[in-house]
Amino acid sequence: MFADLRTWPRRRWLIALGIAVVVFVGLGWTGGFVSAAGPATWWTIPVTVAGSALIALIVSSYLGTPIGADATLCDTRWPVLGLIALYLTTEVHSLEPLFSGMVRPALAAAAVALLIWALHERLSSEHKANSVAANGNTDGEVCTTCRPLFSRPAS
Repeated sequence: MFADLRTWPRRRWLIALGIAVVVFVGLGWTGGFVSAAGPATWWTIPVTVAGSALIALIVSSYLGTPIGADATLCDTRWPVLGLIALYLTTEVHSLEPLFSGMVRPALAAAAVALLIWALHERLSSEHKANSVAANGNTDGEVCTTCRPLFSRPAS
């Protein structure tokens, strides 16, 4: 499924780059490791870079989707939880952090793993929708419990 990233148009990659920068700066600013509040631990910056890149890929996968591969509200659950977990584990300016000790890097690794899984699921659903359309079948997987994230007008 990650091989499909090679076929993405330039627009999606530019959107992903912009989102990655915004997410990294946002996490850095709100987490305090960009400001003078104190030095970040050795793992904070790499985890934030990886998490920002994954979130950017997930968000850009929602935009410009082929017909039938529309993102749904269900697709946003796990990336949002991953982003919240990244913030809670990389935040360094709090006097009483919610997580401390070795729990922080372990939870940060779990957040990155969750984002990888969410990206895989999103790309997998897009790949299935594209392969159904390419084979001429109209029988694709349909989520009956979710609404489209960006509804398209009926034509």
